[in-house]
Amino acid sequence: MLHFSKSAYGPNREGRSLSRSFVARRFLSILSVVAVLVFFACKSDDGGAASADIDTDGDGISDEQEVLDGTNKNNPCDPKPSSGYTGFDANNSIWLGADCDTDGITNAQELADNTDPFVNESKDSDGDGIPDFEEEANGSDKNDPCDPVHDGDYDGYNAQNNTWANADCDADGMTNGEEVAANTNPYVDDTVYAVAEFLPKLSDLQLFKGDLADLETHVTTHEYSLSTPLYTDYAHKFRTISLPEGGQMTYNDDGLLQFPDGTVITKTFYYLNDERNPAVGKKLIETRVLIKNEGTWSMGNYLWNDEQTEATLSNSAPTVTVNWVDQLGVERTTNYQVPFTINCTQCHNINNVTMPIGPKARNLNFVYNGKNQLQYFIDKGLLAGVPELSQVERLPDWSDTSFSLEGRARAYMDVNCAHCHQPGGYHDANVTGRPDMRYETPLAESLMVDFKEDIKTRVNTSPAYGPSMPLIGITELHTEGIDLIHQYMDTLD
Repeated sequence: MLHFSKSAYGPNREGRSLSRSFVARRFLSILSVVAVLVFFACKSDDGGAASADIDTDGDGISDEQEVLDGTNKNNPCDPKPSSGYTGFDANNSIWLGADCDTDGITNAQELADNTDPFVNESKDSDGDGIPDFEEEANGSDKNDPCDPVHDGDYDGYNAQNNTWANADCDADGMTNGEEVAANTNPYVDDTVYAVAEFLPKLSDLQLFKGDLADLETHVTTHEYSLSTPLYTDYAHKFRTISLPEGGQMTYNDDGLLQFPDGTVITKTFYYLNDERNPAVGKKLIETRVLIKNEGTWSMGNYLWNDEQTEATLSNSAPTVTVNWVDQLGVERTTNYQVPFTINCTQCHNINNVTMPIGPKARNLNFVYNGKNQLQYFIDKGLLAGVPELSQVERLPDWSDTSFSLEGRARAYMDVNCAHCHQPGGYHDANVTGRPDMRYETPLAESLMVDFKEDIKTRVNTSPAYGPSMPLIGITELHTEGIDLIHQYMDTLD
């Protein structure tokens, strides 16, 4: 029998072969794990490759750090550096093309100009002409256009800046914007107040500036109008109120405002050469003036010269022939009669006390030149004691048919008739049997129903042929006003 013996290498060689195969497989597994770990370690949060050395936007902060900080690695201005920062990459095209201080100048150009790419050198929040960064460095307020203080020669401001325009750097009660428009100095209190005395020339009263005929007022002289005005042979009127420095008017129910001493009230009478085109020019005739001193009103009249360059204080009463073209293109002529100053008392005296007629609260309570007149004076600090405007009665515009016939007619008579026909007036309504034509007088107490036919006759009487109404101030009838009064009288029973 044959016997076979195992080789000394047989089983050991097989075991060693299996062992080597196992180790190889194990090594490959470990290598795969390491490869995966390395891959994920190199993988950025947003799926792109990252490195501590990569700075895509050139802001000096690595992409890896920006991802960790939550800032944008593609925006060179995020995060926004402070002034003086120099850690950026001046060779990075993204950084060079950006404008980190949003001044309209690229970072590249700022470097070329030797300016700070992180400071907006052009930003001037308050419009005072000093950039914000300079104000911050100097300790002045970048939001206060009057800080720092400037002298009268300074003109570096930005008049288009609303913050600057709405400020009042010279504290004269007039905004910087208003001063620029008026061609006065916003850094110098050059306020001109009216002179409350009757001087030889109208210009001496300091009501107007520039060419006197332009009737351009100083800022302390305020134009006003009336919802229903006095009729004077179709003449136009330019009315003004001038208060003394620190002076205020006081509300007095719906009636005449109360004025402080030193008040000057004027009314300039003129005709437009062509009603259809005011730019053609005008003919100035007279400026009537009321001045209050020591509690008493005084009256004076200034007559304009033919050259229309000046008006002179006068007691004469000339007749002035005026030619003009009306709204319909019709050529008109009137012989305007200037009244003697003494005759003005017939209208302006109540119980022998001289006073204004027109500037009553109810006659001012409407929008003129874009703003309610009472509110205008309130906002200027020139009128006190006024309730809510909705509580102030408004006198109807006699020509506005949206108001009732009664309201329009009563308003017209209040302004054109009641200065005489009221208690204490020239035709004193305190005398039994005389009508009271004030707007506030109830119809039943006015006696106008009893006098309606007489009223119709009187208003229709030509000044050339008898006692017209009003007695002075007109040379021709106001046909539109007469028609209004007749219509109203015909409704009374």
